Amino acid sequence: MKRSPGFWARLLKRNRFLAPPLVPGDAVSSHRDDTDADVDIASVDSANGDRLAPLTASEQALLRYQIGARWDMIHRLHALKAAPANLSCALCGYTAERGAFAEHVTECIFEGGTITRHQCPACDVIFGSDLMLELSPEALTREYEWHYQIFTEGDSTEQEIRAFEALNPERGRAYVNWGSGAWSSSTERLRSEGWEVYGYEPHGSAHGGGKYVLTTRSELEQLKPAGIFSNNVLEHFRYPVAALRDMASLLPAGALMSHATPCFEYRFEFTRFHLFFFLGKSREWVAEQANLSIVDYRADGDFMNLVLQTT
Repeated sequence: MKRSPGFWARLLKRNRFLAPPLVPGDAVSSHRDDTDADVDIASVDSANGDRLAPLTASEQALLRYQIGARWDMIHRLHALKAAPANLSCALCGYTAERGAFAEHVTECIFEGGTITRHQCPACDVIFGSDLMLELSPEALTREYEWHYQIFTEGDSTEQEIRAFEALNPERGRAYVNWGSGAWSSSTERLRSEGWEVYGYEPHGSAHGGGKYVLTTRSELEQLKPAGIFSNNVLEHFRYPVAALRDMASLLPAGALMSHATPCFEYRFEFTRFHLFFFLGKSREWVAEQANLSIVDYRADGDFMNLVLQTT
C-alpha cells in the first residue's frame, strides 16, 4: 500500500528508533551501585513530559515489524561471535565454565526471537538473555517505550491489592505502587477505600496519566512514603540490588516493601523483558546485598510475594 509523505513524517516523529535516547535511572534500568543509581531529576522530568500520542493500527504494525527486524539482526550478529568459555552470573557475579550453568531456551512472543537464559549454580537465579542484559540503560528504556506503544498487559489489580495488604498498612500514611502501569485500577480502588496510595510509573507510554500517578524521583522524595509495593516489576530490573536499595532509601527505618511476581519461579519465561527469575537462594542473596531483611515469603499459584524490611 502506498503511503503519503505525511504518514511517514508522523511515524518517524513518533518512532523512538530515531528519537534521542532517554536518560537512565527509571523503573527498569536502575544502575549498578548507589552512586550510579542517583537519578538526573531534570532530565527524567523532561523525558517524561514528552508524552506520545497513541499510534494508529498501521503505525503499530510497522513498529512491530521494525522491532522484529531489529532483533533478527541482533541475533544474526551475535551468532557470528564465539561464546566465551566462562560465564558470570548477572546477579551474584559467580564465574565458572559455561557448562556449569544450566541452560533454558524459549521464544519471545514479543518479536524478540530466541531467549537463552542460564541458571547460576551458586545463587540459583535464572538470568538472561545475555542480549538483553548487554543493552545500555538507554537502549533498555527504549525497548520498553517501543513495547508499550504496541502491547498492553492484563489487569493486575487483584495481585497489586494483595501485595499492598502484605504491608500491614496504616491509615493516614502514604504508600507507593511502584511500576503501576496503565492496566490496573488498584490505586483508584484503594484510594476509594480511604488509603493514601500513589502509583509510580516513569514510562510515559506505560501509564494513562492521572492525578495520583507519580512519574519522577523528585515526586517520590517529596511524598516520603511509609511503604512500597509492586507487582510484576522486580524481574524487570537490570540491577535488582541497586533498585531495592534505591527504594529503601525513600523509606524510614523498619518500613516494609512488598514485591509480588511469578518470577520467583521459572514462569512466564516467554518474554525477553523478564531478566531474572529469583529461585532458591537468590531471594536471600538479593535481600542481604540490599541491606534488607526478609519478613515473609508466600506462594499461592501464580501469586508469589516477598516482603522485605528496611534496617
